[in-house]
Amino acid sequence: MARSEYFHFLKTLENSNTSEPVRKIAKIVAADFDTLYPLSTHQGQRVRKLVELAQESWATIKPNTQVISTAQKDEAINFSQLNRLVVGPFRGFSKQEEFDLNSRLVLVYGPNGTGKTSFCEALEYGLLGKVLEAESNRFRDQSDYLKNACVNRFLPPKVYRIDSDGNDVEITSNEAAYRFCFVEKNRIDSFSRIAAQAPAKQTELISTLFGLDSFTDFVRNFSAEIDEKYIDVVGKKATLLIDKQQGLTGAHQQIQSNKENLEAIAIEESALARQYKENITFSQMALEVNGDDATPGATERLEAEIQKPIAVKRNLTSAALEALKNSIVAAIQELRGKQQELTLASQQVSFKQLYEAVSQVQQSSSDNCPACLTPLNEVTVNPYTRASQELQKLQQLAAIQQASSSFEQSAKQHLFQLSQIVNICLNHFSLNNSLQQYQVLNNMQPEIQWWESLFSQLPDGFTPWQHLISQVQKIQENDVKIDQEMQQKNDKQAELNRLREYGRQISALQTRREIADKAIADAQKLIDNFQVENAQLISEVETEKNIVGRNKEIVSAYAAFVQKLDRYNKSLPAQLVADLGGIVIKLYNAFNRNDSDAELLASVALPLTQNQRLKVAFRNNPGQLHDALHILSEGHVRCLGLAILLAKNLKENAPVLIFDDPVNAIDDEHRESIRLTLFEDQYFANKQIILTCHGEEFFKDIQNLLPSNTAKLVKSFSFLPSLGEQHIRIDFNCAPRNYILSAREHIDKSEVRDALAKSRQALEALTKDKVWKYLGKFGDGNLSIKLRGASAPIELRNLTEQLKSKISKGNFLAPNKDTILNPINTLLGINGDSREWRYLNKGTHEESDRSEFDRHTVSSIVSALEDLDAALT
Repeated sequence: MARSEYFHFLKTLENSNTSEPVRKIAKIVAADFDTLYPLSTHQGQRVRKLVELAQESWATIKPNTQVISTAQKDEAINFSQLNRLVVGPFRGFSKQEEFDLNSRLVLVYGPNGTGKTSFCEALEYGLLGKVLEAESNRFRDQSDYLKNACVNRFLPPKVYRIDSDGNDVEITSNEAAYRFCFVEKNRIDSFSRIAAQAPAKQTELISTLFGLDSFTDFVRNFSAEIDEKYIDVVGKKATLLIDKQQGLTGAHQQIQSNKENLEAIAIEESALARQYKENITFSQMALEVNGDDATPGATERLEAEIQKPIAVKRNLTSAALEALKNSIVAAIQELRGKQQELTLASQQVSFKQLYEAVSQVQQSSSDNCPACLTPLNEVTVNPYTRASQELQKLQQLAAIQQASSSFEQSAKQHLFQLSQIVNICLNHFSLNNSLQQYQVLNNMQPEIQWWESLFSQLPDGFTPWQHLISQVQKIQENDVKIDQEMQQKNDKQAELNRLREYGRQISALQTRREIADKAIADAQKLIDNFQVENAQLISEVETEKNIVGRNKEIVSAYAAFVQKLDRYNKSLPAQLVADLGGIVIKLYNAFNRNDSDAELLASVALPLTQNQRLKVAFRNNPGQLHDALHILSEGHVRCLGLAILLAKNLKENAPVLIFDDPVNAIDDEHRESIRLTLFEDQYFANKQIILTCHGEEFFKDIQNLLPSNTAKLVKSFSFLPSLGEQHIRIDFNCAPRNYILSAREHIDKSEVRDALAKSRQALEALTKDKVWKYLGKFGDGNLSIKLRGASAPIELRNLTEQLKSKISKGNFLAPNKDTILNPINTLLGINGDSREWRYLNKGTHEESDRSEFDRHTVSSIVSALEDLDAALT
């Protein structure tokens, strides 16, 4: 039976995509089957013989099988976990994103509609080569379903794995290999109703093969890999060379690091050159800005130009001079007019002076006439009254006198301004200036005669005033030139500032490049010297490569062959659907661990033939089978569907479990038990799990169910609500939801209060969910706890003291008892009345001016919680 089954296995290879080296191994085993069959794994009997046979015939044996899809499948699932996902454009991803999946547990949180399903569909496409949801939605062309609506295209997502050698390798999609890696909400109902599906789906689960024990034993006696002690896959010379090359690791790292630095510098140089000017290189820019020994740069030239002095503006204009002339002419005319009026009224002026004198003596001689001293009551006319009356009549004369004074003052002021302009012209045109004799010394007031002299003709045929106009025009033109020079200087200064900044950046990049070039040269010198000193050994290693290459090919082919053979054996009927029932029962009961026997399963009959129904029996009446879809509630039906999917995942030895949003798939009642089954029970202990959910509490509870040292290794992503952008928003560095990790993160950042808040939550979770269960598992879990009131919560210190009291008793015998007691003692060793413990007991409302929490105490609390968590792992 073993031989015939093995040759049946060979027939599957004939129609598979199996590589030639694997087919060689299969042919060698077939040719020497009788020799290898009795040999076992004891002391490597079989593998030693197979290595001997392979090395003798490897170069001459001719495989007679062809490449088929089975090998493609086997080769595809040869990995322990997914390593990364590259996706986009695809569904909700409008641009490319890369997800690091290198962890046994990957958790993705996000509200509904934030892109979690697009993430799972990307994994599905990468592993299966299609998205089943697209088929169910009747999309003829999957690209219509898969393309991102914003950019109207999609690129196939790429999923990478870690192979047996630790290499990052892209996975080739294979629906048969990876179909049962996925558990998502839309498929749980269909699996829970498997008996209602089409007959073709049911018959896929049927197998009637028998008599496979001998073949199974034959397969089991192949060790998984060829140990290096049986075959040389490195080479002795190569090993020696590698040992010597270890000393060059630092040099190679230095070269690689500085090459990367140079690439980065080159990018920065190009960017800086583009910023400076289009179509110019960095070296051209540096020469243009800084110059060299032969040619000054733009910076130096501008600095020299800016240093040149600029003349001072005189601020004279022809228009202002003309306006001043008009003002002088008007003031003189008005003055002379008023003076003429005063001349004509000279007699009145005399009387005005008389009357003013009489009025002024009234106070000193108010009872007598100021002229004859006759008492006023005896005079014919009161002199004071007459003087007042006459002065009122002469008010117009006073106004003329005042106007005359004002015009005289205005004329003097304008003439003084004009004399200043003449002086400015004399200063500006100092040689042979025709205005020299009209200069007015400082603080001297020019007279009207001086003004009139400006219009007398000079020997050159021009008046001084014409010369003045000409010189002012020239000064005005010169001021315009000065304004232009000032603007040019400002422009040059701005350009100089810009060039200086470019010069600074150029110098910085040149310095960095010089440092990197020198580091590479120094490291390369070490490597070159090594090549010369070990030239003979290097040559011997090259000669040895052919043998080592052949041996590596044998080892690799053997490992792939054994995997194919073992996978074929596991795919036989006895290992398929007929054996799913037991696993389904265990998983279902684990999901409903808090139910009564009347609700827990005793057996399950999966539909193995067409038209069969899915039947279940309960523990309280194991002999009575019921139609599962008829008797179970919707929540229990979903649990049964999930159990079947997970059982299939386990049975098919799928390398990964990808669970899309269990919060939507399962009701609230079962979520805690499902978390325990996935992350605390041993069913999936060695399987990578990728889980998405929209429930923040579920996301938080998963991380706190795990020990903190395990939660630290979890890869977590948060899909964020859209803010109107066209791309899925992702937080690749979301804060840990594990209380202990969060507390440690806060204390490391000196966020003492936040660390204490998370410590309180961590202590509550540890004492209630773990320490109390530990106590109940190994001893008496009944506690006597005092409460402050009917609705008061349990105080954590009281609970912790009760737990300590029980665990520390001499009759409590349990593993790692001391490692659990020590951190509890540390926690309780802190004064219960301290601010820190009051916070741990019931939290603290926001208050101002509260005394600071002691960082050392809080740090001790966090460390104790870490130790307690580690002890309970």
